[in-house]
Amino acid sequence: MKLTGLRVVDLSQFMPGPFLAANLADHGAQVIKIEPLTGDPTRGAPGTDGALFAAINRGKRSIALDLKHPDGREVALKLMNEADVVIESSRPGVAARRGIDYDTISRTNPGVVYCAMTAFGQTGPLSQLPAHDPAVQSLAGTLPRDGHGIPIATGPSLAALAGSLTALSAVLMALLRARETGRGDYIDIALFDAALTSQPYLSGRLLNAPDSQLRGQTEGDGGLALLDTYETADSKWLCLGGREHSFATNLLTPLGRPELVADAIGPAGEGQIRVRAFLTQTFLTRTLDEWLRWFEGRNISAAPVLSLAEALDHPHAHERGMVQMDPSGRKHVASPIHFRLEPGSPPLDVPHLGEHTELVLRSIGYSEARIAELVATGAVRGQHEEALALAQPAT
Repeated sequence: MKLTGLRVVDLSQFMPGPFLAANLADHGAQVIKIEPLTGDPTRGAPGTDGALFAAINRGKRSIALDLKHPDGREVALKLMNEADVVIESSRPGVAARRGIDYDTISRTNPGVVYCAMTAFGQTGPLSQLPAHDPAVQSLAGTLPRDGHGIPIATGPSLAALAGSLTALSAVLMALLRARETGRGDYIDIALFDAALTSQPYLSGRLLNAPDSQLRGQTEGDGGLALLDTYETADSKWLCLGGREHSFATNLLTPLGRPELVADAIGPAGEGQIRVRAFLTQTFLTRTLDEWLRWFEGRNISAAPVLSLAEALDHPHAHERGMVQMDPSGRKHVASPIHFRLEPGSPPLDVPHLGEHTELVLRSIGYSEARIAELVATGAVRGQHEEALALAQPAT
């Protein structure tokens, strides 16, 4: 689905907001990324070689502004007043102090869809708490744990991802409404809220269980043998991912233990312990490849446990077009949204800091003389200035 003509101003930093904007750019929206003069912090994130910035900012135009400078703020306001969507991620109250908040913009641009993305939202006792994904997941009860119950803070950024995709849905809903009414809206997206919705199979039970049953329950399906991982004879791992009666029957009957089917589909407890003990011993008798061949044609929900590198190299990922290369030779994970009639064609160019400053300023009516003044006063940072900075020898 082409979003050609949709104008997006992305003031956000780090992952959630930029990933939302990148999804819009992947499908044709024109996204102008407003960066501070020093650049988005992810440009220099340690150990990433620019990969994180590239992954969530491809296809955007970069303009570098000092939003504390009156002239820099003037440029931002002009861009936002012509935008269909504005995305920002500052702490609650910061946008208002800078005069670039929804109330200010909507007075002159009533159709704008303004999406504010924060860790804990615009209201509530945690709203001013600084936090990235692990802290959000910790407070939302979604931080994963290892087999001993020890919290793991180095897993995927699931709160940020859930927040980004929630925001994408909200922005598109608001745009549909704005098309009908001419009026946009203010969207308050909290990563915390999005993370809370990520375990509906558990939250409904917890919210409606007696208080005595709530204490200590943090895992949705902990203790279920058919939803677990098992080591194989070659020290690799496979995962069972379905506990329906048919899956249990198709697995346990040919393994000679049909009497365990009732335990396998039952609740956590002694029965699950018996099934897990049997499967643990059984899967250690063959290599992973041998088990994968054994699973073929048996209609069992099972899969090898791959690393991310292995998953990106999997033939299925390539057949689905999920790995693409930009003009510089850098590879990207493509958009997971597959339209049949109007497929996305992600623009994979990664912008340099301020690469499009002059271009964007010209497009909104600034003269060459005025652009030169803005660069000279430090209100903006242009492409030539960035080129000079890159050319300076290291000290």
